[in-house]
Amino acid sequence: MEIHMIGHASIFVETQDCKILMDPVLWDPHCEGMEEVFPTREVIHERIPEFDLLIISHRHLDHFDVRSLAYLPKTVDVLIPKDKILETCLRKLGYSQIYPLGDFSEVKIGSTNILTTRSEYRLPEYGIVFADKSGVFWNQVDSDVSTDTIRFVKSRYPQVDFLLALWQPMLESNYQCNESLSFPYSSYNKLLRNISRIKPRAIAPGSNGFKLINESSWLNQILFPVTREQFCRDVRMVCPEIKENVFTLDPGDILAFKNGEFSYLKEMSQFVNKMDDNRESLDFSPVKVGANLIDKNHDNYNLNEMKEAIEQEVNINLTKFLQDNKDSLFLEHCHWNVIYQLEVVFPDSSYKWSFDFSKDNIQACLGRNTFANLFTIITASSFYGLLKQIKGWDYVYISGYYRRFKKIYLATNHGIIKPNEGEIEDPLIFRFPYKEIFDVIRHKEVEKWKQPIENSSFLDESKTLMMKIGNTLVRLSK
Repeated sequence: MEIHMIGHASIFVETQDCKILMDPVLWDPHCEGMEEVFPTREVIHERIPEFDLLIISHRHLDHFDVRSLAYLPKTVDVLIPKDKILETCLRKLGYSQIYPLGDFSEVKIGSTNILTTRSEYRLPEYGIVFADKSGVFWNQVDSDVSTDTIRFVKSRYPQVDFLLALWQPMLESNYQCNESLSFPYSSYNKLLRNISRIKPRAIAPGSNGFKLINESSWLNQILFPVTREQFCRDVRMVCPEIKENVFTLDPGDILAFKNGEFSYLKEMSQFVNKMDDNRESLDFSPVKVGANLIDKNHDNYNLNEMKEAIEQEVNINLTKFLQDNKDSLFLEHCHWNVIYQLEVVFPDSSYKWSFDFSKDNIQACLGRNTFANLFTIITASSFYGLLKQIKGWDYVYISGYYRRFKKIYLATNHGIIKPNEGEIEDPLIFRFPYKEIFDVIRHKEVEKWKQPIENSSFLDESKTLMMKIGNTLVRLSK
């Protein structure tokens, strides 16, 4: 069996005796102009192979694209969920051989068996199991898969060879509905536990290869809490028996398998070419949404001096502090394999460093870390103010020039576990203790603003006396 990744949820499946196109979205932008497939790709439409069967999993516009369906041949058999709008639109486009299917319906085409799998979302939708003599492929698409559904599939197909998995616990409307923007531990745990129950021989993250564009692009920093690299690492922890059979299918890639043997053919498609792949633009950062951090440098610190001081602090002093206190202040950071990413925003640029507490020797590594799970973003002038004990934490916090979030957990074969709330703090809080800096700055203010003793009117003798009686302070006249 071969699976060609066209992009996002669009795939071309070739079994031993059947060619199937599923959820075709062949032009960008799509979804009423809001989205494009990511990584971006070029689809060479005239090279799309002939196919016997068209499958549409559900009505969402990143799966049901009218423009693409209007382009394709109308003489093929079409499988859809029991959704009237899908059937009506397809008939208007010229399709006639349309077959609405419910949960756990079976289709046989030669030696190819197709099974629709139930979704707990009450939108009419399904995943699909493809099976032939070469093996079993389950495309979960967007479906919310229950344990009962897994039991049913496993009763029919005890060994799933390849799983195109639902993997991203998207926060699709949380900002718009004033809901939590914290990392969705519970929903991600469910996704990983499902994979551990299915126990596929091979897996790839599926159906989440898109990004929002134009005026909606700012929402990309909320939508995708898990990086693809994190998911692939977590799958290996949840299903250690899967070993190296974790694949990342980009547009233009092909995965072929037969009798438990897998071949990953990168960028070998004849009708899809991968283009841009700037994944950093999709990095989860809910504390930046709606208000990017900008350093106005209101105190006019010298930019070169500020950069030099911060680079020395991060690369030398902070690194040494973390290493020296691994077994005391940062005991929990080490236990939970924290990878700390510090982003410092200068007036003209920004820099990221990461520190891996799972390593014996903690180093400052310049650049983005796709496995980071504890994040701090701070303006350079605020960091410099802390460093030079000019500004305190009250200023840094309340001004909004400092932000942080976390997504710390450990993946196990029973799902994920996470630390208690408040158990793991930002290392900068230990490096620059609140009370110490507060005291220093208050003393500096006193020295700045106090009046000379010789000119002070406070030399006049006090006319009152305060006496403490028990817990009460009583003012007396002299």
